[in-house]
Amino acid sequence: METAAVTVTARNELYYREELRTSLEEHQSALELIMSKYREQMFRLLMASKKDDLMMITKLKEQHSKELQVHVDKINEMATVMRKAIEIDEQRLFKEQERIVQLEFENKGLREVLQINKESFLYLKEELSESTSLSGLVTNANLSMRKS
Repeated sequence: METAAVTVTARNELYYREELRTSLEEHQSALELIMSKYREQMFRLLMASKKDDLMMITKLKEQHSKELQVHVDKINEMATVMRKAIEIDEQRLFKEQERIVQLEFENKGLREVLQINKESFLYLKEELSESTSLSGLVTNANLSMRKS
C-alpha cells in the first residue's frame, strides 16, 4: 500500500504541478495582456504628449511671432517718425539757410548804403569845412575892407 500511497501522492503532485503550470501560464498570459495594454496606453500617452508638445511649441511659436511682429511694427513706426523728423529738420535747415542768404544779401546792400552815406557825410563835412573856412576868410576880408 505504500506504493499505492506513493503513486497517489505522485499523481496528486503531478496534478498539483499541472495546475500550477496552468495557473502560471494563465498568470503569464494575463501579465502579458496587462503589459500589452500598459504599453499601448503609454504609447497613446506619449503620442498625446507629443501632440501636446507640438501644439505647445506651435502656440509658443505663434506667440513669439506675434510679439516679434509687434516689435517690428513699433520699430517701423519709430522709423517713420524719425524720417518725418529728419524731413522737417531738413526743411527747417533749408529755410534757415535761405533766410541767412537773404539776410547776408540785405546786409551787403545796407553796408553799401551805409558806405555811400559815410562817403556823402565826409564829402559834405569836407565841403562844409571848406565853406566855413572860406566864409571866415570872406568875413575877415569884409571886415578889413570895411575898416579901411
